[in-house]
Amino acid sequence: MNTCYALIKHIKTVFEEDVNVSNVVTGDWEEWKKDVFVLVHLDVVSSPYTSTNTAFARFDVLVSVMDIRDVNKEEAKDRFWHNDNRHDNWNTTYAILKRAKNKLIKDHLETGIRWVSATDAIKQSWVYGNGLDGWEQTWTIDVPDNLSTVCSD
Repeated sequence: MNTCYALIKHIKTVFEEDVNVSNVVTGDWEEWKKDVFVLVHLDVVSSPYTSTNTAFARFDVLVSVMDIRDVNKEEAKDRFWHNDNRHDNWNTTYAILKRAKNKLIKDHLETGIRWVSATDAIKQSWVYGNGLDGWEQTWTIDVPDNLSTVCSD
């Protein structure tokens, strides 16, 4: 059974094709917080049981797209925009997330991997060094399951 591998490999490839993405990773935050950004973190969080279609395995994948915040050391003069690039980061990472989702939807006929749904994208700011800004979203995706068979009498 290679359905989970096929899914992660495909999503990783989709993000790596985006010119704005520097790294696609998985695992613990401590392992990659010093990497080059913009960074995409993939985590398969569950495999919901679906009894309606045994030809596919369903997976929920938490996708986090983030960029490092650059802070201007001068005194903050604008309380709305702050002294950093957090708004630029949110804009860029949202565009990356949306492009990847659209590509996954379009690639269905070529890959057999089917987009099912997504949670609302959640704007995030993580505290590491200067900080990280970006978006998180959980994608539900069906992958052809080559081990599932339906028996009949």
